[in-house]
Amino acid sequence: MDKITAILDNINIRNLLDIFDFQIAIAVLIFFVLIRGPFAKLIINIYYKIIGKERKATESSMYKYLTTLSVLIGILIATNILPVTKQVLFVMNKIIKIIMILFITKCLTTLTYEDSILMKKINSTLEDKPVNKFVAKIVRGLLWIIAIFIVIYELGYNLNGLVAGLGVGAAVISFAAQDIVKSLIGGMAILTDKPFVIGDWIECGDYQGTVIDITYRSTRIKSYNNAIVTIPNSIITTNYVLNWNKLSSRRVDITLGLSMNENSEKIRKFISQLEFMLRNHRDVIKDSVNVNFVGIGEHSFNILSYFYVKEVNYAKFLRLRQDILCEIINIIDKENIELAYPTQSILLEQKKEKEI
Repeated sequence: MDKITAILDNINIRNLLDIFDFQIAIAVLIFFVLIRGPFAKLIINIYYKIIGKERKATESSMYKYLTTLSVLIGILIATNILPVTKQVLFVMNKIIKIIMILFITKCLTTLTYEDSILMKKINSTLEDKPVNKFVAKIVRGLLWIIAIFIVIYELGYNLNGLVAGLGVGAAVISFAAQDIVKSLIGGMAILTDKPFVIGDWIECGDYQGTVIDITYRSTRIKSYNNAIVTIPNSIITTNYVLNWNKLSSRRVDITLGLSMNENSEKIRKFISQLEFMLRNHRDVIKDSVNVNFVGIGEHSFNILSYFYVKEVNYAKFLRLRQDILCEIINIIDKENIELAYPTQSILLEQKKEKEI
């Protein structure tokens, strides 16, 4: 009995407790590693149930992030169980908390990407995709700003002084980046007012082309020669924008100069046949057709015809205009109409020499 008592006296109870705590910490970490899959599936399935989506949890882009988050939680709990000094524990907790803050922020921002389930659900409900995309970018930016402020707070810095400093710095930056701020405001105006959308053919100042992208800072268009032109939104909002896709019809003006050798009957017949052809054309709006003898020029009798066509697509409009011009040429050939062109007549006077 005395020997057993002596052995127990030599054992350091504190060391046994430390070993026991270390074993518990390892067990907790292993537990969270083992449940990382079910943990991720549980969270994703709850999320899918909320938004009414049926899909395998493992196919979600959030799955790998949530499994990592489970391991981080295990590390955080295990760290607090380990028999270490308060100073070491404080530093380890800070590091792990900062990692978790940044990681959770990354998880939340993935929900705002266009290929995420949430954004697909929002886009199917609210069909204004450019606005949704713009708002998603703002949300991502705000999430990272909030995360950075929380990290700074965790590091022990005074946020009051930082906010005051940022206020002065923001004023200086905004003054130096006025054009960027104007473009941001212009981007919001374009996405909310919708003077044009992706796919529209627009004309702005010296540029015209098909809109291929609208961002918070600029608008990109593809010009007629396939060149990509990037226009700051501040320029678009301060200039006129002509949206050709908003047209319900297009006007065609054709002026013909007939030769002065033509007589009035021939001119009347030509006008009548030209008007008849236009009014019976399938793509011409009948009530808009006007064909008139408008004047006598220096070298021609001038016939003006104008009308509206139903086709608004620019490429198709050009082909339609070409077809109509070919029909006019057929009438000219059929009626043997002579078109005028600038000429000059030189009259030579010959004088007979007097016979001496």
